[in-house]
Parts: sequence; structure tokens; C-alpha cells
Amino acid sequence: MIQSIDTLNQMSLTAIHRLFTDLDPPEISSLTGIFRGAFVGPAWLRKIWGPLLVITGLGGWWGKEFDSQGNAVNLVLRKGRFESRFSMVIVHQASHLDRKSGLAMHYRADNPFPWPFIVDELRRIDSMMVLGMTLADIGPFRRLAFPFVLQSREVMDGL
Repeated sequence: MIQSIDTLNQMSLTAIHRLFTDLDPPEISSLTGIFRGAFVGPAWLRKIWGPLLVITGLGGWWGKEFDSQGNAVNLVLRKGRFESRFSMVIVHQASHLDRKSGLAMHYRADNPFPWPFIVDELRRIDSMMVLGMTLADIGPFRRLAFPFVLQSREVMDGL
């Protein structure tokens, strides 16, 4: 059982993909509020995310905020202040990774490139942590996914 982000950071990308396929999707109602995000997986992968997100407009990514209507937005921390960036809508869909029914966040079409082509698929690790897989919804790239976790703010309040 996954007990921490450190555990995920010791896993290979293939092992995280296998874990993802073993997990169930979260209920939309469990995704209301603010969730702290973190990239997970091998060190090389975690190191490239920061610069890549700067280039694509999400530099300083901190997490996501979900409302009760099935919408989400990224939160970035810049100059000590939080900003909302790149809105998404949560949908029920078959996973591009394993074809199982699940939840995904689709970036809205009015977001800048490349975000309208990005999908974040979600699976629940435990009551406070969700494993996400980011992929491009373009041809063969649909099966190339990169992991992140979202932790409920309740976890952060207890730290």
C-alpha cells in the first residue's frame, strides 16, 4: 500500500502506471476544495517538470482547486501570492491508459496551447490522496502519461 509521496518517488514510471490501473476513480463529490499537488516518480522526471511548466505558463504550480459543480483550476504560487490558472472540467470517461471507467480533467478550449490538448486522469490512492496521470490527448501520446498526486488540504492542515 502506498503510504507517502516518498514511496511513489522510489517507484519506476512503469510501476506507477501499474499502480494507477489497480486503483479506482474518486467520486466527484470527494474533489471539492483545495488540493496540494506534487510531481512523483523517478528523480529525472520530477526535475524536468518545473522548467517545462514555466515554458507552458504554469510555473510555480502548487495544486488544484475544485468546486462542487465539477470544475477545477490550477493554483500557482508567484511572488508569495496564489493565482488561478487554466480552468478544467471534470468528466466521466474511459481511461486512455487502461480503458477502465474513470474521471478525467479536460482543460477548456480557451486555455493557451498546449493545455486544450492535455488531460489529467484521476484515481484514488486513499481517502486523502489522489494519483493523477497527465497526458496529451493526441494520437499515440495518449498512452504516455506522467504522474502527480493531489493531497486534500485536510492533510496539509494536520502537518
